Amino acid sequence: MDPKAQASRALELFHAGQFQEALDLAIPLVDLPDLVAEMGHLQGACLHQLGRSEEAVVPVRRAIAADANNASYINTLGVILRKLKRSEQAVRAYQRVIALDPSFADAYYNCGNALSELKRLEAAAEMFRGCLEHNPRHNSAHHNLANSYRDLRQLDLALEHYRLSDECQHHNPDMHCNWGLAWQLQERWDKAIDAFETAINLKVDHAPSHINLGGALAVQERFDEACAALRRGVELDQTCNDAKFNLGLTLLTIGQYEEGWKFYDTRLSLPDKVRPPLATAIWDGNLDIEGPLLVWAEQGYGDNIQFARYLPILMELGLQVTCATRPSLMELFRQCLQPACPAIIEHKPADLQAFTHHVPLLTLPRILKTSLETVPLMPGYLKAPTAIPERLKVARQPFALHIGLVWASGVDNKDMYADKSLPLELLLPIFDEWRNDRLVSLHSLQVGVDAQQLDPWRDQWGITDWNGRLESFLDTACVLSQLDLVITVDTAVAHLAGGLDRPTWLMLQHNADFRWLRGRSDTPWYPSMSLFRQSKLGDWPSAVAQLADRLKQLLG
Repeated sequence: MDPKAQASRALELFHAGQFQEALDLAIPLVDLPDLVAEMGHLQGACLHQLGRSEEAVVPVRRAIAADANNASYINTLGVILRKLKRSEQAVRAYQRVIALDPSFADAYYNCGNALSELKRLEAAAEMFRGCLEHNPRHNSAHHNLANSYRDLRQLDLALEHYRLSDECQHHNPDMHCNWGLAWQLQERWDKAIDAFETAINLKVDHAPSHINLGGALAVQERFDEACAALRRGVELDQTCNDAKFNLGLTLLTIGQYEEGWKFYDTRLSLPDKVRPPLATAIWDGNLDIEGPLLVWAEQGYGDNIQFARYLPILMELGLQVTCATRPSLMELFRQCLQPACPAIIEHKPADLQAFTHHVPLLTLPRILKTSLETVPLMPGYLKAPTAIPERLKVARQPFALHIGLVWASGVDNKDMYADKSLPLELLLPIFDEWRNDRLVSLHSLQVGVDAQQLDPWRDQWGITDWNGRLESFLDTACVLSQLDLVITVDTAVAHLAGGLDRPTWLMLQHNADFRWLRGRSDTPWYPSMSLFRQSKLGDWPSAVAQLADRLKQLLG
């Protein structure tokens, strides 16, 4: 066959998707002077399409050497380099293409994708906009520009470009799924659910949409539907630990503990969650082990306090237990954990390597098969401190009810701080009448920046501020043990008061943590605790009104 005819046939085969056949015809032609550039480029493109991108680089570079100003060849090199995760080099290739041919729309698009992989979102958005200047109907450019705007939290622009992408090409489940995530960021859950369902209608086995749909349905408290969607997502994508974790949270929220704890353990595989301090396998519940079992604390202070109740149970099973926890909890556990306390050490991963057997604290409910009916109630599993320092003694007022207050979560809890916290000015006035009659004395146990909210009331009768005087959770326990009632939002003090079996009124945001279940005014974890819930997210006045009514009942 004539070389030029053979080259033409090779190109036809390539465009027909017959890459191996095209490659076989192109290889004998790559050394011909008139065809070295065209066939070298074709050889590289075929190798790339056949999954041999590393081999593709050399022939494409030879083609560019023979025809240095061919924008298409350089663009192909960029595509191959990006496939090989050499994104910085790919960006430089695309920038060269754009300099040679400023109207090359796909070069802007490809460059935007490479910049997105490098997390250079502003620069990526600029490239996608450049693509759309030359090809306004480029649906993928609208889609990826929308993704960039979403990640930059420019949500109105993101939503507009998802809409434009949909106008260009409706049948793209990935786009509708991402569109749903943008609606989700605006907390427009109905819109998000519609988008995820559209994606599923377009592709019934679109795993990310099932997973995201489950999360959105859970927010709307449509838990049975949420579990069904998450189960389908897990079935479709067994590698998605986020989906398994969210399924676990949802099951725990509705009290399906036995299955929920199993999926909750996938938190150990999430990059932004828990990191085991040891490389050895986690203890599986076998009681026939040699040496001590290391139980290492994880997550927040409240989690540590709530699940510390399992430590004496392990000891009753005959195990030698060592608990590694945070410094501010160590003395609390040493002095107050009952009926027995294990060895308590500070959680320093470098100091834990001598242990062979280990287990995270929040995995114990799964291992010990905790169900809703078998939660270890253990009222007063933390005993009141026996020796209270003079500096921590409460000045009791005759006939007054002494109430501890916490109104804000820890600021370090960035995801939930705003939802869990309420303004003190909303809560404190309900006590005014009782304080004026010397029937209520309030003790602020709030620490951190939110303690400043007490300033307008600080000099009034019946107000005691403990901020700056509590150096550890043992100190806080000393004060709590002298109070008649604790009123708090969902923070570590709630668990400490509950563990001490003090009467506790807990004010909960509408999207409360899984441990508080749904629709209950009590909790199986703390028999001395009453729950006061928002009627909808952010509606603290509804929770405060319930609390005020209960206060009137208590004080007559």
